[in-house]
Amino acid sequence: MKRTSLAVALTATLVASAACGGSGGKSGENTKKAEKFSVVVGDGAASTGPATAPEGARQGGTAFVLEQSAIPHLDPAEVYTSTAQATSMLFTRQLTSYRKVNGQWTLVGDLATDPGSTSDGGKTWKFTLKEGVKFDDGTPVTSEDVKYGVERTYDSGKVLGPKWIPQWLSGSDYAKAYEGPGKGESLPDDVVETPDDRTVVFHLREAHADFPFAVAMPYSSPVQKSRDGKSYDNKPSATGPYKIEKHDDTKLTLVRNEQWDPATDPIRTAYPERYEFAYGSEATQIAQRLISDNGDDKNAVTLNTGIPSQFAQQVMGQADLKARMLSALNPYSYFYAINTSRVTDLNVRKALITAFPKQQVRQVAGGPLAGDLATTILSPTVQGQDPFDLYKVPATGDPEAAKKLLNGKTPTIVFAYQQTETNERSAVVITQALEKADFKVVRKPISAETWYDQLNKKDNGLDLYLAGWAADWPGGSGVIPAIFDGRTIADGTYNYARLDDPEINAEIDRIGKMPNLVEQNKQWAALDKKIMEKAAVVPYLYERSNRLHGSGVGGAAIDIFGQTSLATLFLKS
Repeated sequence: MKRTSLAVALTATLVASAACGGSGGKSGENTKKAEKFSVVVGDGAASTGPATAPEGARQGGTAFVLEQSAIPHLDPAEVYTSTAQATSMLFTRQLTSYRKVNGQWTLVGDLATDPGSTSDGGKTWKFTLKEGVKFDDGTPVTSEDVKYGVERTYDSGKVLGPKWIPQWLSGSDYAKAYEGPGKGESLPDDVVETPDDRTVVFHLREAHADFPFAVAMPYSSPVQKSRDGKSYDNKPSATGPYKIEKHDDTKLTLVRNEQWDPATDPIRTAYPERYEFAYGSEATQIAQRLISDNGDDKNAVTLNTGIPSQFAQQVMGQADLKARMLSALNPYSYFYAINTSRVTDLNVRKALITAFPKQQVRQVAGGPLAGDLATTILSPTVQGQDPFDLYKVPATGDPEAAKKLLNGKTPTIVFAYQQTETNERSAVVITQALEKADFKVVRKPISAETWYDQLNKKDNGLDLYLAGWAADWPGGSGVIPAIFDGRTIADGTYNYARLDDPEINAEIDRIGKMPNLVEQNKQWAALDKKIMEKAAVVPYLYERSNRLHGSGVGGAAIDIFGQTSLATLFLKS
């Protein structure tokens, strides 16, 4: 999953709770065991509405959402950032989604009566739409609307959304197979079938046991062909409890959608009468407003703005502020990628892992509050993750052990980082640690504006740099293929380590076709270990989300993607 400023998130704000840690002394003691995170697949009963009311919930009022920047797209075909997904949950519904049942994250049917069914091991998936679901103009949602919404993801002009569905339906060259509905044609029935108004059947090229998770993203939302057009991105039609009244670069106003039936919705409670999103504030301004808790800010939240480090001590030391802080693991896992196309000696890569001072780097980023130190590629939020520690080196690094791996060599490493004050400090710490292990380090600062342009070049001329990823759903299939399939290496893609290993590529193919999702996730975890044996990355941090909210907000929680959930929020007065 992509999000804006992925590699700068750790240096911009404090994004964690105080309960994580580990001092990194003896070998292998990098961190305490990270909390485990699990998701189960629900049934029809779990998919029925209305959603469970939080304790003390009441109807009414205006909720305010304070954000640093506007969401780039509201069109469900192009909603991809976690902030955009959290926002669109209020006005769009998709085939499936997530709810908590007795504290357990559960995949349930949202538009669909259940999370879908397959009769051939995951190659064909059938969904039945609930009765009574309507668009905001009163038109019933049909299977043709879902199909049309999926067809729009083939449109070459819609570049920012995920492409799992078109790729799985039509292959990697999906745009050649079908150019989108703009040409006046529809996907054939042997790709997406709509035998009646409430049934939609997807015929995948290969088995994908995780397809019900893939359609939990907004791109499976229904779209009315009659309302589609150039302005749709600014004001898409609504199927959720709210509809868009006003939207521009500074503000988004949502008002109640009277056509929404809570009896069909197991996820959203929709207690506030309206939402006012305000864009354009700095992180420090948002934090100050939520800390001060005056006027409308008592009824305010922020979706993804963490607590700037200068406010951390105040928040953690003041009981009333700490009580208004939400904290949980999110899906983002960070690592320092080793460019294996340039650093070809396995022992040199192992030496980088062994010498790397991850604890000291975390201290620069805010100390233990910045997250849990990582030893794996997969986050604990990924199903089946194995919390192994293959190299068992201290979190502070072991320069002497690294020297032994180098065996007298003094390799030159081009270390790149974003040019910010915090990253400059981290770069000094990393350089000193690697030089103690006999590396020669060439530091290369790159401006934030050109960082991704440089990093995502196939031949970027760099050896070591911070990167990260989050699964689009809680499974390894949303991580490993995206960032370690060697066949995807090209300008603009995400194989940051430039790892092109036939064994890894073959395993990606084999595991992706497994029909049993539980076993598949175990195999992704095993592949995580094989990739670590190749020493392709230095695991660094499992990120945590830390969010403040106003004193008048009830029912607030962290959603499955690490944002403040708006699904069950209410105002206390």
